[in-house]
Formats: sequence, C-alpha cells, structure tokens
Amino acid sequence: MPMTSRTAYVALIGGMNMDISAHSIAPLVPADSNPGRIHCSPGGVARNVAENLVRMGVDARLLSVLGDDVFGQTLRTAAATIGLDLSACTTIPGQRTATYLSMHGADGDMGVAVNDMGILECLTSELLGQHTALLDAAAALVVDSNVRQDVLTWISTYWADKAVFAETVSVAKCQKLQPVLGHIHTLKANRLEAQALSGWPIASRQSACDAARSLHQRGVRNVVISLGVDGVAWCNADGAVGHRAVRPVPMVSATGAGDALLSGLVYGYIHGLPLGSSVHWAMACAELTLSSTLANSPDLSVAAVRAHIEQQHE
Repeated sequence: MPMTSRTAYVALIGGMNMDISAHSIAPLVPADSNPGRIHCSPGGVARNVAENLVRMGVDARLLSVLGDDVFGQTLRTAAATIGLDLSACTTIPGQRTATYLSMHGADGDMGVAVNDMGILECLTSELLGQHTALLDAAAALVVDSNVRQDVLTWISTYWADKAVFAETVSVAKCQKLQPVLGHIHTLKANRLEAQALSGWPIASRQSACDAARSLHQRGVRNVVISLGVDGVAWCNADGAVGHRAVRPVPMVSATGAGDALLSGLVYGYIHGLPLGSSVHWAMACAELTLSSTLANSPDLSVAAVRAHIEQQHE
C-alpha cells in the first residue's frame, strides 16, 4: 500500500556516476572537433531518481558504490548539499567512480554516449545485505538495470512484498529483468527497451499499449513506456491501457528526462495516486528536465510541477 507518512522513505539501488555532457552548438561532424559546451554534474539512474525525489520533498536513501577518487568525493559533497542520504553507499578502494560521457547535437538530442560502470560489479547482494533493515523499512524500492543479475534476483526473492520500481536503462541491460518481471510493481522503459523485453514491435501508440499489456500479462503490475515525442503509453494493475501526449517544451538536453519520469511515478505511488495521475505528474517532471542543461533540473519541485500541469489546462 502507498505510504504518505512524513517518515516514509524510498530506497534506491543502482548507478551513481559523474556525468560529462558535451553539447555542440552546430550539427555534429564525426571525426572532427566540434565547438560547444561541456558540463560535469552528478548522474547515474538511481542517483538521478533519488535527487529528483529529494527535490520534491521525498526522503531518498541511495545504496550504491563509489571509487576512492576525486569524482567519488565530489559526488558525496554534492549529495550532502541537496540532502541526499548516502550513508548506505560504500567507497571501494582502488576502483574508479562510475562515469558517463555523452555527446549532444545542437537540437539537444544525444548522438553518442560511453559509460564506464565497471565498479557496479562491486555492488553485490552481500554488500547490500549489510543494509537489510534499511530495505525492510522502505516504502518502496527503486532498482536500475545497471546492477548485477544476481542482485536483481536477490531483491525479487527477499522483497517480493515490496513495491519494486525498475528502470530498464538500455536495450542490452534490460534483458537482466526478464527472469524477475513477475516481481516488479512498476516497470519504466523506453520504446526500444519495451520492444526488446516484450518481443512486441512498437510502431504506433496502439502497439505501445499492446506491448505494455503484454508485459503486464507476464507479471509486471504496472508498465509505463516512454515514446519520446509521442508521449507515454501504460498499462495499470487492472490491465487497462492508456496514452498521454507530450506537451511541447523547449528541449535543451534529453539527458535525465527518463529518470525524471521514473521519479514522478515513484512520487505518485508514495502519495497514493492512481497510475494515470502518476503518469501525468511524471510527464511534467520529465518536461521540466528537458528544459535544463543538467540531468537533474535545479528548478524541479512540487510547486514547479503543479505550475507546469496548471499551464497545460489554461
């Protein structure tokens, strides 16, 4: 059941990394130096979702791993600044902090990215087992597919009664979720990831709804599929499908928009919203993030989301 108490918190397991984001001021030219802007900022799917939740007033506890390097120190300092709890995060001696490098064209859309996430092999069920009390008391668990296969199995085995939210991350990594689909409360995926998981070709809004229903029939309680400019399709716990169009907003960068969408879904659950209302809230979170140069918009807040939604009805 959703929890609305002020003492409720969300535990998040997965990636925390340094994002290095490059934005070209002109169309990208391969094999050449492209003038533009470069930003370094905290990132990682689980960490991004956690920050967004904190910015919306939700207590978030992150379980991840950091290297004993400058990036790791920077991520701890940044978390302390916004009030994100990293007390369950472990520093691994001799390891590099996870890093994500992305290149964006003048339109803000990502052209190519490279991720160095090897340190997440150190995020084991044995390490997480040191924090079972924290996981037991959480109102919901959020896990991304950056984690090891055995960690996903461990979570689904020992916290089968929890509301587990899963982020697919990529076409390759989402396959790790196949064996545990029946233990997922809410699955968030993009078009290609949902297609890979369901085996259902997604070429239209209707086929996206069909893919969402197919995943629901395989045991996922709620399925939400991001379709980019075509909006979001979903299937709820009753097997009912829906679609919501996206509100056109200036796109500065697509990085972090999917994480913002997931954070909105978690926020909706914590506050007892039905899935359709949660999707509405989540899309507003994503749209606000699209207008930011950072993966986490510093302007994201409950007030900002409400104002954005109200503008839609004017």
